Amino acid sequence: RILRQVVEEWGARLEREHPKLEFSLREVVFALVAARFVRPTSKLAVYEQMLERFYPDVLRPDDLELHHLYRALDVLAAGKEDLETSLFMHGRDLFSGQVDVILYDLTTLRFESTRETEELRRFGFSKEKRNDCTQVVLGLVVDPEGVPLGFEVYPGNTVEGKTLVDIVHKMRDKFRVRRFIFVADRGLLSKANLDAIRSVEGEFIVGMRIGGLAKRRPELYDRSRFQQVADGLEVFETTFGDDRGIVTWSRDRALRDEKVRNDILEKIRAKLRAKKKVSAKTFVSNTNYRFFLKGLDRGETPALDDAKIAQAAKKDGFFAIVTNLRDKSGEELFAQYKELWRVEDVFGELKGTLKARPVFHWRDRRILGHLTMCFLALLCEAHVTRALRRNRDDYDGRAVRDDIIAPRQLSAVTIFRELAEVRAIPVSIGRQRLWVRTDIRGHVAVLFQRLGLRIPPKLLKRDDVVAQSADLAISTQDDS
Repeated sequence: RILRQVVEEWGARLEREHPKLEFSLREVVFALVAARFVRPTSKLAVYEQMLERFYPDVLRPDDLELHHLYRALDVLAAGKEDLETSLFMHGRDLFSGQVDVILYDLTTLRFESTRETEELRRFGFSKEKRNDCTQVVLGLVVDPEGVPLGFEVYPGNTVEGKTLVDIVHKMRDKFRVRRFIFVADRGLLSKANLDAIRSVEGEFIVGMRIGGLAKRRPELYDRSRFQQVADGLEVFETTFGDDRGIVTWSRDRALRDEKVRNDILEKIRAKLRAKKKVSAKTFVSNTNYRFFLKGLDRGETPALDDAKIAQAAKKDGFFAIVTNLRDKSGEELFAQYKELWRVEDVFGELKGTLKARPVFHWRDRRILGHLTMCFLALLCEAHVTRALRRNRDDYDGRAVRDDIIAPRQLSAVTIFRELAEVRAIPVSIGRQRLWVRTDIRGHVAVLFQRLGLRIPPKLLKRDDVVAQSADLAISTQDDS
């Protein structure tokens, strides 16, 4: 409802500023976002297959043409900054709804193409391991509940660390942040980035690699200095320059590190056991694998290096963050850093459920418009997910009806999959056409309850139509 209201206000303003648009921007944007939940597909498929299936009172597509959908992407791209700010500020005032912590991470979105166009589509380091395709780098900012606040798109050859200075200043200028605490992973750690955060009076919690400090700072791996703060979690506080350093040892992380290393070693052993001859030049190229081998640099037959394996095992379970916060304990800071999983979760939804790729656009403004449209869909899903999470505590095991499922079993993916099956059926009887909705039950009924929405009446609408014959005619054409 918030999205619909903001898009209505934003779209109406743009329509007044651009009277030659020749189409309803608000209706087209709503159709594109709604279609993302029903069946993520291309704009052409939306136009040819889905617009005619929308209930008329939701969308009136009679005068829409295909180029209107593409032009809407151009308007979305041009109005991205204003739209993000409007969505963030809607319903907020000086005393409510402000943000303390901002979580930031990056991912890559590839194109099924090797053609570089304009500025964005470039070859670069791919997080999807597809360096054979052009890509863009997507930086996403979310709040601690996983609700997206904004995003930026960078050329595909952009280095991760180079984006943080830009995003920090944009977020600070764009949003009202009561206390700017920036949380990012180890790939974004650099003096320039930390100085950028300080320049806007911000605070940070950033992951850091401590492997290279082991020779100069052996205490970082000395568990006798650590204090146990929970079962399986130990913390040691030190300093890195003028900032605090929080080093943790976690039993769960230690087990995970051990498993990852053993998986790598097993693959190496399998290759060493192979009958075909291997050489140092062709044996392995992965740097994680090379670390555990000896003989690669001398042209000898590769072999496992037991000393390197033992060295790696001593570092299992350790992790460090650097921060300039002074009023939180090491355990609290570590817990806030771990919330970065929410950004990864949002990326998973963007690429999975909402299928932001494949991207069928070449020009930068269309790419940006497509991602803005996906961002709006992502925002809708995040608010539904937040509503479901907040209401899980309300369920205390009380008996529920057979057709109502316990809230803690729900997910936004399940909700939207079932919601897409709710239909409005046009039934023509004589000179009248009745619009009747299908049943709303189960998960969908819970969704309406949790979001405080009124379930629509069974009879949605009654139209007078010209009968095709004097006989009774009943139509059973489905409409979404």
